[in-house]
Amino acid sequence: MLAIPTVVFAQTMSSPSYNIENSTLDGGGESSASSNYRSVDSISDIESGTSASTNFRNPSGFQPGAYPGIPGQPSLVNTGGTLYDSLDFVVVPGSGQQSDTTFAIAISDDNFATFQFIQTDDTLGPNEAWQDYVGWGSGTGERVVGLQPDTEYKIRVKASYGSGSDAEDTESGYSLEATATTSGQTLSFAIAGVNSSELVEGETTTVTSTATSIGFGLLTIGDGSPNLAAQTITVSTNATGGYTATARHDQDLTSQNSDTIATVSGTNASPAAFGTGVTTGRFGYHTSDDSLCTGTPNRFLANDTFARMETVPYEIACDSGPVTSQITYILYKLVIGTLQPAGDYQSTVTYIATATY
Repeated sequence: MLAIPTVVFAQTMSSPSYNIENSTLDGGGESSASSNYRSVDSISDIESGTSASTNFRNPSGFQPGAYPGIPGQPSLVNTGGTLYDSLDFVVVPGSGQQSDTTFAIAISDDNFATFQFIQTDDTLGPNEAWQDYVGWGSGTGERVVGLQPDTEYKIRVKASYGSGSDAEDTESGYSLEATATTSGQTLSFAIAGVNSSELVEGETTTVTSTATSIGFGLLTIGDGSPNLAAQTITVSTNATGGYTATARHDQDLTSQNSDTIATVSGTNASPAAFGTGVTTGRFGYHTSDDSLCTGTPNRFLANDTFARMETVPYEIACDSGPVTSQITYILYKLVIGTLQPAGDYQSTVTYIATATY
């Protein structure tokens, strides 16, 4: 049987002109009960007791809601000024938060005309993602990814004592906003000459080069002396995947009579010692990058390791992350033997740098 709570009026209502009999008014306090439950009436007071049975539990009286405070203003930073697809953020809980308070972070690139939420894996998504302060990286914070270059972003944070579908029952308002702008994608690549008498990878240059040419000059056939020249390539990029620089030529060193100067036996994949006993001619290159990104990374680690230049581009420098003014030396070595035909020999080398964003 279900009993309906009753309200009892206990205050008599009367005046000099009339009297309403059996009229009472009070603030409640009556109770209704059955074998299944008991309900205590109360108005405006906070009741600490509860009513319960084997089927349900019902706190009695007026129950005030519990809400966390509004979080403090978060931080949003383009650390180092080079982040083009990410930004660093830190949640600031503010005062009065409990240890189990969770936070959701809204992010927008149009001043919150539209917005998304930072997810627990720091990507972006349409739904709120709730984590406690530790989950969001505490005072160190985390890095939100998947952003667009050259774009201003704003974030704001709200708090809750719940999570998932229960979070909205105890949500706070949003914090003040924090603003930061992602950088543009950058890649700079410069070639420079190297003076003669410079020590490069265990060899001393004999020729001064420029950014656009290497002139070995007039060489004596059969003198067997090594002729050495070098260039540098300097790379800067904020690409998170780093960069790769390659080199290729259009032909072997070739004269106007179509004679060619032979190349070394080593290849980019397997460089080898330059060797001795040159009868015609021999030409090869060496890179100072001791940690390449393909094949055997340290294949050019030893100084006397040379490869032949080919018409297919091969790796001569690389890095797996952002770099600033990273310099690599490319050393060229040429020896002319007694049987090399006279002539003016030329070849064009092309350097290519590619960033991985």
